[in-house]
Amino acid sequence: MTVRATARDVAELAGCSAATVSLVVNGKSAGRVTPETEKRVLDAVRQLDYRVNTTASSLARRDRTAVAFVSPDPTNPFFSLVVEGLSAELDDRLSLTLLVPSHGDDYDPSTVRRALAGDLAGLVLVSPGRALLDDFTPTCPTVLLDGGGPREGIATIDLDLESAAAEIAEHLVGLGHSRVAYLGIARDKTSLYRRRDALAVELAARGASMPVDDLAVPRMASELADAEFENVWPVWREAGVTAVVCGDDLLAYGMLAAAARLGIRVPDDLSILGFNDLPFSSMLAPSLTSVDLAPRELGRRTARALGALLAGSQPGAELVPTHLKTRASTGPVPQATAG
Repeated sequence: MTVRATARDVAELAGCSAATVSLVVNGKSAGRVTPETEKRVLDAVRQLDYRVNTTASSLARRDRTAVAFVSPDPTNPFFSLVVEGLSAELDDRLSLTLLVPSHGDDYDPSTVRRALAGDLAGLVLVSPGRALLDDFTPTCPTVLLDGGGPREGIATIDLDLESAAAEIAEHLVGLGHSRVAYLGIARDKTSLYRRRDALAVELAARGASMPVDDLAVPRMASELADAEFENVWPVWREAGVTAVVCGDDLLAYGMLAAAARLGIRVPDDLSILGFNDLPFSSMLAPSLTSVDLAPRELGRRTARALGALLAGSQPGAELVPTHLKTRASTGPVPQATAG
């Protein structure tokens, strides 16, 4: 195994101190090191193939280059796509550290404390819970992504969920649907509540309604949506429900699986729609109508917002457009229930 040369090795070969070596290799020798000594150091660097330990050097100078990205369930493709956009746009001088829940599929204050224990250049909190935000005090430049709206002293980037709800309502009502159910997740997140609440408002504005109680599963898991839908479908069918909006595509996948098993034809008997437009949604049979939440764009905007904060700008608030991708899982209201 090759032993890596140290600054002390270079100093011994050049006949100077390790501090002098540090000045030369970090470009700070002007006026402080004689040209003769600088030449001896550079010759020794080349001879020993010495390379600066950038991590140790950064720590010694107290430079902050790490950005912590705190995210819920790492198995959800949405968050990995956000990271893809963030990494593509992030300043090359910064490094990205991912922190995910130590247990379960959502993070808590202890995860954030782990992030803040580092010497951070910046922090990104993705889809945090409301209780967590109420107790959160930023100690470094922070971007709050999909946190439910502007927040004093923190840069925020949110999704235009009201526009998404309007598109969904316009699409479903245009197909004749007037009774719509909602399948969500039981989690204390403003963004998730906004999806459902905005949809209820937009449906009502068009003469449609949600005639049954929402169905909420405890985790973002397709198998839970599958099981719960099978239990609740007789009640929904009796109430005249002809379309279901799911708070996430992962939940819609479970519902599609249950519908196929129960002999419910999609969209002939029931229209199903999701949020997130995950990469697999267009490849299902039937393909899933879903709201594109632009995860890569969210990541890119997060990188730009963080860069602006590090350059001294004041925190601002951004709203990212969404777009409904209409596919085969939604269709006209069944004739037996039309009107």
